Amino acid sequence: MKTIIVLIAQWALYTSIFAYGQNCNLTLKVQLIDAENHQPIGSAQLYLNNNTRPKEASPGKYVFQQLCKGASSLYIDHSGYEKKEANIRMSQDTAITIVLKKDVQQLETVTVTANTQISAPRTSITLSKEQRQESQGKNLAGVLSEIAGVNTLKTGANNGKPVINGLYGNRLLLINHGVRHESQQWGTDHAPEVDPFSAEEITVIKSSDAVRFGPDALGGVIKISPSAIVTDRKAQSSHAILFNSNGRGLLLNDKLEGTVGQFSYRAGITTGKQGNLKSADYYLGNTGNEELHGNLFASYKTGKNTFKMYLSHFGNTLGVFQGAHIGSKEDILARIEHGRPFEEYSFSYKIGAPKQRVTHQLAKLEYLYQLDENSQIEAQYSIQRNHRKEFDLRRVAENDVPMADILLSTQQLELVYSRPFFMAGISGSLQVNNNVPGTGSTPIIPNFDNHGLGAFVSVKVPFKSYLLETGVRYDYKFFDAAGYQYDYSKITEDGLIPQYLMTDRKHFHNISGVAGISQRVNAVFTWKSNLGLAWRAPSANELYSDGIHHGTGTYEVGNKNLKSEKGLKWINSLSMDKGFIKANVDLFAQVIENYIYSQPVPDSTRQTIRGTFPLFQYRQDRAFFYGADLSTLTDINQNWQYGLNISLVQAKNITKDEFLPNIPAWKLQQHLSYRFAPNQVLSYIKIKHHFQAKQTRYEPNSDFAAPPAAYHLFDAVLASSIKLKSQRTAEFQLAVNNVFNEAYKDYMDRFRYYAHALGRNVSLKVNFTF
Repeated sequence: MKTIIVLIAQWALYTSIFAYGQNCNLTLKVQLIDAENHQPIGSAQLYLNNNTRPKEASPGKYVFQQLCKGASSLYIDHSGYEKKEANIRMSQDTAITIVLKKDVQQLETVTVTANTQISAPRTSITLSKEQRQESQGKNLAGVLSEIAGVNTLKTGANNGKPVINGLYGNRLLLINHGVRHESQQWGTDHAPEVDPFSAEEITVIKSSDAVRFGPDALGGVIKISPSAIVTDRKAQSSHAILFNSNGRGLLLNDKLEGTVGQFSYRAGITTGKQGNLKSADYYLGNTGNEELHGNLFASYKTGKNTFKMYLSHFGNTLGVFQGAHIGSKEDILARIEHGRPFEEYSFSYKIGAPKQRVTHQLAKLEYLYQLDENSQIEAQYSIQRNHRKEFDLRRVAENDVPMADILLSTQQLELVYSRPFFMAGISGSLQVNNNVPGTGSTPIIPNFDNHGLGAFVSVKVPFKSYLLETGVRYDYKFFDAAGYQYDYSKITEDGLIPQYLMTDRKHFHNISGVAGISQRVNAVFTWKSNLGLAWRAPSANELYSDGIHHGTGTYEVGNKNLKSEKGLKWINSLSMDKGFIKANVDLFAQVIENYIYSQPVPDSTRQTIRGTFPLFQYRQDRAFFYGADLSTLTDINQNWQYGLNISLVQAKNITKDEFLPNIPAWKLQQHLSYRFAPNQVLSYIKIKHHFQAKQTRYEPNSDFAAPPAAYHLFDAVLASSIKLKSQRTAEFQLAVNNVFNEAYKDYMDRFRYYAHALGRNVSLKVNFTF
């Protein structure tokens, strides 16, 4: 902790020296014009480097003052017009004119948020196009791990869930194209069913923003939003091809989009296949992966009415490492002690049991009515269908019969009124979870109905150099569950465990809210402070689990007496933009009442006819989270660039005065890149370094194995971009992950008990646009 504080102090001193090393007295004048009638556009929201807001000298004319020399990014937002971004390099006073087009539809943007809009007093980070391209081929959690404060909770090589400031799963909201993503999020092996290729903008918000989309965002929000569809072409296609050496994988993605009159569309498809993955020294048996995803978006506008439709399908079959499914207690302890599989595996594309087969469908209908230039009403209906099958090794031949077959259906309806600096709405949801019969096993979670109603209001108030925000939300949830469970208090003489029909009904309701302030301190620094109140009802697995979780190789036991979590998070951010250097530091603290966690029981295992598994039980205590995130990006000169991220989170069980399990240790990410001059074949070369510290804040003898040692990883990237004729481009990227083939284990990986993480991978990525 002292080391991190010293690093942050050094950063603050370093950036302050650079920030005041130059005079910042330049002026930028921006004029906005309508593309159709060439009239000035007033009342627009402009942001320079996501912070600075201008004065509107006259309708359509905006003035930024006290700017520094160097490159800056300008973002323009106006209701009814296409959102626009522009890169500007300031060397003297500058005046520019920007033309905005009406009715530009948006699609495929991925945003991870802990706060929401750019101008709001919230801490948000958006991945750049370069970062997204470098992360092509990774799942959503892997894509987001490039952001300071975001870690990954893994279940082997194929599965990962994002972790924001120590919180994950149901404590993070995933907003996919304006719809709250609903799936079997309770499993640590249940990765978000989202195709990263369908997301072209990714933003992470780290505050407890619980107003618009629901009360559960104790850790933050991950928002997947659409990008603008081309309006000047009837058809434009893009194609991506990705080869991976580790797993000998191939991934293909194709997109087609365009605009015909008032109708816009976009369609995409992704398919991929990968075989057994390899650690530094050995293959990981049964870790293949097959995927097929697709999406379709359409929009039509007539007068003040806009109609939108979005359809998506996610399909994935992935193997579960065979070494995690073990026969006896002695065997499991011996494997943990050995630290790697006893068996020798070879490469194969075959995916056998244990495995998972997951499909997720989303259909959304949206209607917008423009009341006037600055206000609108939005109505949205969506339906989702999540089907999860988990297969285990059976003693008879019917391995294609799943051990768990769970079907979750969710319908959502939302009505929202919005105008500048004000938003209000109501929402409702109907959710039904059914265990499909015919598996021959008792489901780990029961059948249940989960219904909810909510209403919210949010207000922003600009005042001089400040922006104030406040919002409040009320939610009611009804939970009705029924299913069979084991009664371990009535074990028969021959060792049989009887079952009984469990039925339970629960009602939850509470208020959540947010209050924040942001201030432009001067031309260089911006300060943001956000206080968020959120709550979360316990999920079905936390309440009622009683069985083998095949994807994680564990036996989980729930607790019907769990109460709702209530969290209060305070986050303060100081950002700096000096042209050649951009930096941000976040300090956060959060108290969570009735924090629910899965605690390993190292002196117990649960033996079943399927084998012997580590025992995990759900518990609830008062918890305190605190930490800091630091990120900097420095243009050393015209060619060289250096980036640094440091993330620290610590968590304590206040009730028992103990450390909480499954909390990531501090990490450091840095990169050094050389950028070639424009119009050359090569674009840039980048070297990355990732340091993950050992988790020392844990309770001895509280886990099946002590946290693994710290490790260093190095990656290398070589990128090239070639402009072809007729607006065609070709982009190539050669990357090497884990250059030195380091053998390591990660504390946040559930399969670290049995095997090491991935070894070296060489990837070739090719992107064409026609």
